[in-house]
Amino acid sequence: MKNKLGRIRVFKGLYRRYAVYFYLFLAAMLILLGVSHHPVIQHIRISIGNVTSSIVSVLYKPFEGVGYAVSYLSELGDLHRENVRLKQDNEKLLYWVNRSQKLKQENERLKKELHFIEPSGVRRWTAYIAADNGGSFSRSVLVRAGEKDGIKKGFVALYNEGVIGRIVDVGDSVSRLLLLTDFASRVPVFVGEKRLLGIVQGNNTQILNLTSLPEGAEVKVGDYITTSGHAGVFPPDLPIGSVSKVTEEEIEVLPFVLREDTSFVQLVDYGLAGLLETDPCEDGK
Repeated sequence: MKNKLGRIRVFKGLYRRYAVYFYLFLAAMLILLGVSHHPVIQHIRISIGNVTSSIVSVLYKPFEGVGYAVSYLSELGDLHRENVRLKQDNEKLLYWVNRSQKLKQENERLKKELHFIEPSGVRRWTAYIAADNGGSFSRSVLVRAGEKDGIKKGFVALYNEGVIGRIVDVGDSVSRLLLLTDFASRVPVFVGEKRLLGIVQGNNTQILNLTSLPEGAEVKVGDYITTSGHAGVFPPDLPIGSVSKVTEEEIEVLPFVLREDTSFVQLVDYGLAGLLETDPCEDGK
């Protein structure tokens, strides 16, 4: 035991005395290996590089595996977040599908309650809205359909079976559609379950005004407004809107369809031509 301790002390003493020289020699050898072009030195350098490369490759394998594992876990996290987002989008789509089905059923129910029967021989055209040519004193648009397509003055414009206006001028390839909200628009209507007679008129805003009701008529918020068919401008029982506000000064109606709701309309020929020569829409300009 004493001999072993003695040898360790001798080794430590030699290491302290010659360590600096050893490292200097090692550094010189490394420099020599790095700059020398002697074939033997180059062969040694390549051999050392191969050995160290193999060692580094072996040592790097665990870190490479850890990197792959981290990347895989990160991708799993992204997939989880994407799955959550898709589920949310799916829930929204299901909500709107259910809502559209309910609206469809409600529309069918209202048609039955109103005894709505579309006249035979009715023809329809679908036309895109080309431009808004209205301003502060006008609410009309141009649609991409005209005489060459069979469009005539007086055709009713619908969207989702709700009235949006009617054709008042026809060109060769475009026509002017006067919206319900135009100041010059006047439409005879039925109001509520009692089917009170009145007139809905535009005021160049998104709200219509209900006027010309019978004296003492009781109108409440939510009352359904449909065309009455009087004056031969619109057929009866087309949806217009519902009463949204009732005060002593005025009664407001919110249309079922607004210009901002759509970029196309259905033009329907009900075979009506009422008030085309002495049109109140033209007198109001």
